[in-house]
Formats: sequence, C-alpha cells, structure tokens
Amino acid sequence: MITMRTILIAAFVVGICISACKTNSRNSDAAQAPADSSEVKAVEEMPAPAAENSKYNPNDARTYGVVGPVQEVRLSKALLSTTSTEEQGDPWLEKDELEMTFDENGRVTLDGLAGCKYVYDENGNFIKGFSDKTELKRDDNGRIVSYVNTNVEGQDYSNINFDEYLSKTFDYDELGRVVKATYSGWEWMTDYAYEYFGGNVYPTKATYESTAESLVIKGTVTYTYKEYDQYGNWTERQVVWEEETRDCGGAGDPEISKNEYLERRVIKYYQE
Repeated sequence: MITMRTILIAAFVVGICISACKTNSRNSDAAQAPADSSEVKAVEEMPAPAAENSKYNPNDARTYGVVGPVQEVRLSKALLSTTSTEEQGDPWLEKDELEMTFDENGRVTLDGLAGCKYVYDENGNFIKGFSDKTELKRDDNGRIVSYVNTNVEGQDYSNINFDEYLSKTFDYDELGRVVKATYSGWEWMTDYAYEYFGGNVYPTKATYESTAESLVIKGTVTYTYKEYDQYGNWTERQVVWEEETRDCGGAGDPEISKNEYLERRVIKYYQE
C-alpha cells in the first residue's frame, strides 16, 4: 500500500517518486531551514522563446512542466508544515534529486515523477520504456498522449515488480498545457485535473481523485510560484497539499491531512 501511495502522491508536474534522505543528511540539512515565503520576491512568469534554428523540440519538456532547451532538472523538497504523523520529523523529503532528463533533440529520457525511462533508436524512434513491450503514443502535434506498460500476460506474478505496472495519459488544452493526467497501475488509479491562470505556463491548482485497493483519496494542490530563471521556468514555489482519505471504498470515516512544502529546482540547459 505504501508503495502505491507513494506513486499516487508523486505528482506531475509536479510531482513525484519521493526518496527520503538518510537520517544523517536530514540532521545536517535541518540547520539550513527553507527561506520564509515572505522573504522571497515573486517575479512574472515569462518563458523565453527557443532559438529559431534550434534542433530541440520543446514538446516533451512542456508535457513535463518546463520550457526551453532543458537537459536535466533536479529537485529539492522541504516540508514546511504538516498535520500528517507520517511525515513529521522529515524536514527534507528530497535533496537535489534528479527529476527529469531530455536528450539534445528534446526527447524525454527520464521521468522521475513516475520512474519511467525512455530509450530511442538512432532515428529517434521510441523502442523501450520499463520494458521492450512498453508503448509510447504521440498525437499529430508530436506530444505524448500515452505511455503503457501493462504487458504481464503469461508471466509469473511472483517475479513482477508492480511499481513498473504503469500506464499514464495526458490531455492538452489549446495552448499545449496539460489539463488532465491519469496514472494507473496494479489495483490503483489517479486522475489529476490542472487549472491555469490566464495564459500562464504553470498550473495554479490541481485536483485529483485516487483509488487504491479499498481506499478512495481526494485532494487539492495549490501552487504559489516565487522565483523563475532566464527561460521562465520556476525555480522556487510553495505547495499546499490537502487530502481526504476514506477506506471501505469511500464509505469509511474521512482522514484529513494538510501539508505545505517548499520546492526548489536547479535546471541545466543545452547551449543553443
């Protein structure tokens, strides 16, 4: 159950295969408390345009929440406040974790949010994800619409890693932003819906509903962006995560939790 829930709350954009730091790292990092939000000056989100002669196709980067010729994204995530006993005592949940990577043509090669790798042949054709049976589909605009790795037919279930039994789909709006993302696996599924303010690249809010065995989980995530880099990619934001969990197929008493995080990203770019 913990493994499935970890994947569920990994969020997209957010989002998410959380790796807790070792105890000694947490102790040393705890002294480096996250900056108070009141000390951080927000700046306007203004993505820089890609060079006209660039061979970098930005479609995959946009799907995974970044713009510009991105090579890799590293994430640090700190817990600011919580009502959850599960997370208390862990100030740094992630510290400089590799979140996503792209090749020189802009194709995604690692989606750390769901733990997916992408392998291409010399012609740029997708050939392998979790396995050589993984299917990747794109729409007419070249954007990823589905990643399916559900081929377990005829296999010994005792040898299957169900963390890798995963499919995901993306829906886009007219501005090319992800407005819906669905992640599903062995006996669990999560639907995310994203809301944007005006023409902004990044969502201001996400709502989601999950089912995992007998659990029904509903939540809301709100984002406040604090800092951006030269391409308009956010480098610091605050995230408020509110969640209601019910057992017995949703008929049980609700368990309410509210967590607030500080997230920082370090983004490395290809030189155009």
